[in-house]
Amino acid sequence: MLATALPSLILYGRLLSAAAGTATVALLYAVGRRVGGARLGMLAAALLAGNYLHVRDSHALKPDVLLAAGVLVSLWLLARYAAAPDRRSAAVAGLSIGLTMAIKYNGILLLAAAYLAGVLASPHAGARRLVPAVEVVLCAGVALATFVVASPYLVLDLERTRQTFRFSTMAVYAARPALGRAFGYHLAVSLRRGSGLAMALATPPALLVALRSRAPMLVLAAAFSALYFVVIGASPVHLARYLTPLVPLLALLVAHLLLVTTARARPLVVGVLACALLAEPVLSAIAYDRIVARTDTRVLATRWMAAHLPAGAVVAVLGSLYFPVADPDLPPGVTRASLVPGETDLASHGVTHVVTHWHHQLTAFSQPPLAQMAALLPHLRLLAEFSPFAGVPAGAFEQEDAYYVPFFHFDGVERPGPFVRVYAYEPRP
Repeated sequence: MLATALPSLILYGRLLSAAAGTATVALLYAVGRRVGGARLGMLAAALLAGNYLHVRDSHALKPDVLLAAGVLVSLWLLARYAAAPDRRSAAVAGLSIGLTMAIKYNGILLLAAAYLAGVLASPHAGARRLVPAVEVVLCAGVALATFVVASPYLVLDLERTRQTFRFSTMAVYAARPALGRAFGYHLAVSLRRGSGLAMALATPPALLVALRSRAPMLVLAAAFSALYFVVIGASPVHLARYLTPLVPLLALLVAHLLLVTTARARPLVVGVLACALLAEPVLSAIAYDRIVARTDTRVLATRWMAAHLPAGAVVAVLGSLYFPVADPDLPPGVTRASLVPGETDLASHGVTHVVTHWHHQLTAFSQPPLAQMAALLPHLRLLAEFSPFAGVPAGAFEQEDAYYVPFFHFDGVERPGPFVRVYAYEPRP
């Protein structure tokens, strides 16, 4: 399908993410109800359903929303083990952890939560509580076995596994002096913009209150959230979706905090405070959906080329520096010129047209080389242009992701995509 039906593959993947994201709301309600009653379940589910970051990522073919569901289920199963420890519950939790690891390798951090569940379940006092119980070892063993069974290629192609590990480690944790680590980014952007200011301010006290709770699920959720944040914050990669797996947990913890602090208040007061927590992220989700519901500039450009370019046209596409992920597709009957980076002698390739894409913030993905464009401009005649902006460039985008929808500051952005121009190429000025 990657080669023959990519649009269908993307559609099915997005349907899976949407279904998983929606199902997680119901799962969180069920978990919250068992932890603290129907009010906690309803409030936590509402906070998740209106969370902009979770809503945004439930649109995409990415593993983060599935990982969020797996983390929630795994921690709940670990909490059940901590409340009534036995080998069967430990094995079931291990099965869930293994499947979650297979969704995305970050799930391996759940083994730390399994160890903490064993500490909470231990009947011993003092340092003996820190010695892993047999059930914890069983849980870890089942998790690792399930992970291998669900990801057999890791064993069947060990060389590719080693290559992938080296590449992933370099890509995610190699130092980038110009950017620094992502702790501040996840606080100021991922959490603050993804969940709203009120939710962001409520998160630290929610973690502290949960850690002092006697409910194993709340303790595990708070401890895992802190650990996971340290791990993603230590990376120099600045992507808000790295925080998505924590969103259901944070919704549960903030809902618990709200109910604890308003225990003697009237239901109306709780409802007003819940609306205050939801207002900003819901408005962001609506603004996001308004933009993504409109046709991408690259699709508009492809349609224009299909209608206006002559059969046999040869097109040079300029804009992507490393990966052609942001390039507009060329319609059938049009040939893409294979150029050396920075090449200016397009006539030798039989080029008849040039397509460029540019973006003011996503410069790693849409930025035609200045020197190349300066040499080519005398030979270019503008035929059509497609802008995502209402006027001047606007919006706040994640600069490390080729995703052409702003994460915040939506005003002034009308549709997804870069600024695309289609030119006729004339070898002589």
